[in-house]
Amino acid sequence: MTTLDPAPRVTVVMPTYRRPEMLREALGSAVAQTLRDLEILVCDNADDPAARQVVESFADDRITYLGRPENLGMIGNALDGFRRARGEFVIKLDDDDAFEPDALATMLAGFDDRPDVTASFCDLRLVDVHGQTLAADTEQVQRDTHRAELAPGLHQPFSGLAAQGAVSLSGSLLRRASIDWDRVPEQAGTSYDLYLTMAAARGGAAAWYTKRPLVRYRIHGANDSVKNVVPSLEASQWILQDAQASGQHGDREVMRQRIAQDDARLAREYLLRGDTGRCRRSALASLRVRPTPGAAATLVLGSLPRRLGTRISQRRREAYLGASAPTATAPTPDH
Repeated sequence: MTTLDPAPRVTVVMPTYRRPEMLREALGSAVAQTLRDLEILVCDNADDPAARQVVESFADDRITYLGRPENLGMIGNALDGFRRARGEFVIKLDDDDAFEPDALATMLAGFDDRPDVTASFCDLRLVDVHGQTLAADTEQVQRDTHRAELAPGLHQPFSGLAAQGAVSLSGSLLRRASIDWDRVPEQAGTSYDLYLTMAAARGGAAAWYTKRPLVRYRIHGANDSVKNVVPSLEASQWILQDAQASGQHGDREVMRQRIAQDDARLAREYLLRGDTGRCRRSALASLRVRPTPGAAATLVLGSLPRRLGTRISQRRREAYLGASAPTATAPTPDH
């Protein structure tokens, strides 16, 4: 596809990094969409000959391969794709995820005759590295993100839903003009997905929800949400505090509760790292808003001599992980 061609309705931005076989599945799910009016930008952060070969094997002129001579980083790679997008609507599909055949057509229908809709989002189906459905983990994420009880259809405003993680970038088609792609701040970090969905929700905008899993979201040890828990949580805190200060969002109490929830998680992570000072500060911040037994216990452990509190916390986590094999986390920070 060239810049002289008519602009497509939808641009699929597909970041990839040294996973050619997974890329083949993701790309196959994109080219097989019932919606044909699209472009696919494969953003290869490794400029990998194997990835280029996968792209060429499809022989589809809707696909553009963007090999990076230098690694732009996870965020830079994806954002460059969004900035190059020509479609009226954009969506990100990571190289280890996949669409259901009617995913884009279904989400695009949410914008019909609704100029105030800036996001059309769906549910996700979690799968393992082999593509097998993780039913229990899918249900847990639905509960954690509040999609389990969410009614399908129009939601306005949707700042609270975005703050809760219900509007996952992995399953959201966004109106491209609703976001200033050149002003995504560095502080968004590995939670830039939350920043983008919050940005789309500014000014009381509306969102459309399809209560059906239209995206297969793969859980494995290389997920960013698994590797970078603390940076992602810290970035989420900054994004939500910035959203509160902007005056562009309602649902301030929902954001306040989400910040407190993340403070409790950060307190546990800081304790495991032996950073008892930050552990106590985060636990106290959480308790002021959400006085939960978990945050209180973390505060007590953070007040013990550092090695003792950290050791007890590590043993508790090991016992928990030993008793419950599934370790999937809600895909709010994208992988």
